[in-house]
Amino acid sequence: MDSTADSRHDVWTHAKRMWQEGLVVGSAGNVSRRVDAARIAITPTSIPYDELTPKEIVLVELESGRTVDSIAAPSSELPMHLAVYRSCPEVAAIVHTHAPYITTLSVLRKPLPPIIDEMMMYLGGTIEVTDYAFTGTDAVGENVIRVLGDRAAVILANHGNVCVGRDLRQALHVAIVMESSARVYVTALQIGEPFPLPPSSIESGRRMFDRCRTPAASLPGSQPDTTG
Repeated sequence: MDSTADSRHDVWTHAKRMWQEGLVVGSAGNVSRRVDAARIAITPTSIPYDELTPKEIVLVELESGRTVDSIAAPSSELPMHLAVYRSCPEVAAIVHTHAPYITTLSVLRKPLPPIIDEMMMYLGGTIEVTDYAFTGTDAVGENVIRVLGDRAAVILANHGNVCVGRDLRQALHVAIVMESSARVYVTALQIGEPFPLPPSSIESGRRMFDRCRTPAASLPGSQPDTTG
């Protein structure tokens, strides 16, 4: 495949898996990746994932935000994706979900603290909540950039989450780990007050997270996807 076809197929594959994992319903959420220095590929608006085809993945110029060589319109959250790519050169892929437990935290405006080791390894620490902004506006991206820092995700107030990675396999893995962790956290809150990880585990997990972000990473879920 050429870079354009490969990027479209990659976005399509991971968007379908996001839907299959139950992280979104219908055509909610969105997925994107860098194609090259000048373009990104992103899921289209209002096409259910069970009907989506690779050719409907939209190509967009990173600088201008214009759609190029595409048969569909891009996701309404395109401004957020563009803002993150323009401000964070290390980010090569974005997965935005409306997963149930993460969205529960988002409407409570409650951060997700590191309560299990896997969270530190893949998320990097406490995942904070952004200020609220209406979907599709430039303010959503501005809020994400303001809060993201050196973590792998943010919670969007009253909306869902945004997960980033150096490729789509990594970004989707972050989303899956985040929803699993949020489920444990929300369930634990119904019983009592969850105990946080001890400082030594937080430090060890953070070191593993930092290694996971580099091309030489060896943690599960961080390797480039060579199956598609």
